[in-house]
Amino acid sequence: VIRMLKELREKHPDKDLDQLIEMANYATMQKQHKSRAFYRVQATRMMIGAGNVLKKHAAAEQAKRTAGDSAENDLATCSHIAFEQAQYQCSENCRSVSLWVCLQGGTDTKTFHVDYRTENGSASSGADYEYCEGTIVFQPGETRKEIK
Repeated sequence: VIRMLKELREKHPDKDLDQLIEMANYATMQKQHKSRAFYRVQATRMMIGAGNVLKKHAAAEQAKRTAGDSAENDLATCSHIAFEQAQYQCSENCRSVSLWVCLQGGTDTKTFHVDYRTENGSASSGADYEYCEGTIVFQPGETRKEIK
């Protein structure tokens, strides 16, 4: 593997180490012994236009790596607003529910207005709960707000 990396470095001096490792992994996968089943699947994929399995696998791995890097950069340029918990539960005899809304990214300089309202699901407005709607305002520096 090290010899292969040296050869790739000589052929592609402009590539960084991660790209060279990816290229070395792809070359290693191409040189590995493959079963008859692999060749049958590959032939079928080529006939129907689905493409090379190895190239698609390498492209998917690269996409995963770049998606992880861009998620960190997204918070610098984008804002994400979501409930603090993915699910909230309330029994039939509870009087009220508090929902927390969180804001990530872009909190230093901008004011955010978030509209909300209740909607019927398994519970019905009027019979099971009171209809509610409003607007939450996140001032610069605020990251959590409560809806009651």
